[in-house]
Amino acid sequence: MVTSLAFKGESSPTGVTATWVISEPVERAVELLEQLQEPDINYLITPLPGSVGYNWARYGQFALTNTSTLESFKKLCRWINDYCAEHGRADGIPLVRGKVWMLNTSQFRRTLAWFIARQPGGSIAGAIQYRHHSIQMFEGYAGTSDSGFRAEVEAEQAIERGDHLRALIECHGHEDLAGPSADEARRRIADFERKVWFGGTVVTDRKRMALILKRDDPKIYFGEFVACVYNPETALCRKRIGGKAVTMPDLGDCKPLRCRNVAVTAANIVALRQHLAHVQQQLSRRAVLAPYLVDRLQRQHDELTQFIRRVDDGPTS
Repeated sequence: MVTSLAFKGESSPTGVTATWVISEPVERAVELLEQLQEPDINYLITPLPGSVGYNWARYGQFALTNTSTLESFKKLCRWINDYCAEHGRADGIPLVRGKVWMLNTSQFRRTLAWFIARQPGGSIAGAIQYRHHSIQMFEGYAGTSDSGFRAEVEAEQAIERGDHLRALIECHGHEDLAGPSADEARRRIADFERKVWFGGTVVTDRKRMALILKRDDPKIYFGEFVACVYNPETALCRKRIGGKAVTMPDLGDCKPLRCRNVAVTAANIVALRQHLAHVQQQLSRRAVLAPYLVDRLQRQHDELTQFIRRVDDGPTS
């Protein structure tokens, strides 16, 4: 967690103390900034030693100005493209009308919000992170409400699922599925395979795959720990948009260890075992953890252990 001062939505001109829950990449970035700054500097985002503006900011401890931030964005974009060119990567930042795109702070914040909103439970997390008064306000900010971005995001996710299904079909990975809905998943994938198999090969064109999914979606959603073989009659979650239930799972409210809609791929098993090892590592520090946290970790450990044992032992249905 990070504790700092918040100004947005607050009446105090000096800000109020606020705490944010952060992810591991953000934690690493904050730790790196702390190492780069001298110990007596109060601000993380301020001119670094040896940089332009450092001398005048040294005693005033001024935060970076908007102009300095834009210059940093420009350097970051240039570094990314140089790195991609050096390592033969194709995911650099493309030119716009033959020129380097001038990224500004508003675009940076909204782009970050857009990626947050695409994650399970992202709208709630984003509303808290951006200090918006409602989830709808954040979705509008992130471009996922009535602007059409929500449909665009869902179309992208459908194509990703199509790619995953095609890979499973090509390597026969669905034959090794385990878990309570493994048989149903195999049946759906076999039926889907008949619809995407042309001329001895599986459809690889993403637009054609999207059209097939729109017509014959097997309703299988792949996650890090489990695959959801969605059946609204047995689901423990139900996604709602605008107060109305829709025919897709709410992955942000997934209960994988208890839901009957779960199937497990080989990659899921690896991820589950790694997560169990992580929980065990946390429990080894129980002497310095709060009792409430120890209790939650122990219950999670027991549920994971039982689930993995059931998957290992079978049966799959």
